[in-house]
This record gives sequence, C-alpha cells and structure tokens, in this order.
Amino acid sequence: MGLGLGIDAGGTATRWRLADTQGRCVAEGSVAPLTGHLFSAAAEERARQIVLDMAQAVLKTGKPLGIIAGITGLTRETPAEVTMRAMFAETFELTPDKVFVAEDMWIAYLAYFALGEGILVYSGTGSIGYYLSEDKQVIRVGGRGNLIDDGGSGFWIAREALKAVLRVEEESPGTGWTSTLGTCLARALGGTDWNTVRSYVYGGDRGKIGSLARAVGEAAYADDGTALRILREAGEELARLANALIKRLGPRPVALVGGSARLHPIVSSAFRKGLVAPVEFIATDLDAALTAARLAATLNRV
Repeated sequence: MGLGLGIDAGGTATRWRLADTQGRCVAEGSVAPLTGHLFSAAAEERARQIVLDMAQAVLKTGKPLGIIAGITGLTRETPAEVTMRAMFAETFELTPDKVFVAEDMWIAYLAYFALGEGILVYSGTGSIGYYLSEDKQVIRVGGRGNLIDDGGSGFWIAREALKAVLRVEEESPGTGWTSTLGTCLARALGGTDWNTVRSYVYGGDRGKIGSLARAVGEAAYADDGTALRILREAGEELARLANALIKRLGPRPVALVGGSARLHPIVSSAFRKGLVAPVEFIATDLDAALTAARLAATLNRV
C-alpha cells in the first residue's frame, strides 16, 4: 500500500497524518513541537529525537513512500532545510528526493488555495500573513517572532491578558486575579503568586505561553470585558496583515486560520470588519497535515 506522510509542525505541537493513494487518512498523531531553528548542536539533537519519536508511531501502521513536511521557522534553500530533509530521510530510510520540507505556511497555503489564488492569515502561537505566487515566490508580512511583533497571535493574546491582569492587581491588589479573566488565567498558570507566574512564563517556551490564550477565550465566553477587548484587538492586528498584502497584491480571497483565530467569534468578526476591501472571506479550518499526506502519497511535489 502506497502511503504518504504529511507533517504540520507548529509552535505548540507537530501533527502528522498518514494517507493512502486514495487520500484516506489511515493514521494520525502528534509529537512535541519541531522547529527549523537549528542554530546549535543541541537544537539539532532535539529535532532528531522528535523525528525519531514520530517515526516510532508512524511505522506501527506502515512505512511512507514519501514525506512532505511544513515546519515552523524553516526557510527553503538553507542549511537547515538540507539538515531537516536528511534527518527525515535517514530516520524513515528514504532517499532525500522522497522528502520535501518547507516552512509550515507553505503547506498551509496549499490546503486553502492554488498557487497565487489568495491570501492566508495565520494565528497560532505566532502570526503571519502569507502569499505564494504561481511561480512559488513567497511574500510574507509579520511572522517576525514574539520579540518583535506577532500581533494577534496566541502569544500576543496571552501577553496582553497577563499584562492587563497584573496592572490591575498592582493598582488595586486583589481585584486583578479575582476578575473572570484573572480566574481563568490563574487556573491555567497553577496559581497567582509572582513566583508561579514568573516560573510559567520565563521557564517555558513560546508555545507554552501561547497556550494561555485559551484561558482568554474562556473568559471572553463568560463576557469578561477585558478578554473581549483583547480578542477584538487581536482580530484587528490580524486584519492589518491581510490589508498589507491586499495593498501590495490587490484584492484576493482571504483565509483566516489557526487555533488562536478560533478562540472566540469576536476575533474573526473584528478581522472581517477591518479588511480594507470587500473580498471573499474564508474561515473554515482545513487539515494542512492531511493535505501534505495526500500529496506525499501520490509523490506529487509542491
């Protein structure tokens, strides 16, 4: 049976799907987050272990004939791409030409659009606006990481929420953490004292911090005003990414995707209201890993 392995590696998890030549998903799972930031021997070793963990799970069903992987932080035609392709080929005992690796947004774009068709705005742990032209040239806006921007992302939402609660707490002790937003965050953090908060924030990675955005969504569903404001502003930040690409490329269909865009309807509502042109708006979630698996199963190349 011809099988293809599709991989969607984001900031919070690496999702994989195994598909047959008919496009049916025959196995799926997830492992730890995999990144293309292979800037040290330790980072390479961690990536190798994650790929090995994935292989152990995948091979219980069958060996893929091809692999297509979208990996956050990976840039094509760089040493990291070569290293990552070799890593997959070696682990799954394939020749390198049977492995295609690219940034995660490359695969996500093809799940929604044909080349050059639309504009993709993604909000997960990070955020980015993305366009893939007919000749496979990438135009991106945002996506510069949480230290610079990532407006509207899960990390950004979590940071804004923590900042809001802590500032209220500083001004009126006892009122920040007892608000609906504060209560939801405290439950996710495991406490409210500064040592607990500091340990969670500075002892984890960006994915762990970004996961706190779910608590903001929970508070918004309970009509917490601060949470609703933050999520509305997140939608506006994401609309800015779409508008930057619309300005450069002209009006095109726009898809808003990613887990942080689904925290509450106010995000997509603010996003849609913020678009500068009346374009087709797509808010359906598709499975990028399964799209990649189907391509890999037929040995197509993107």
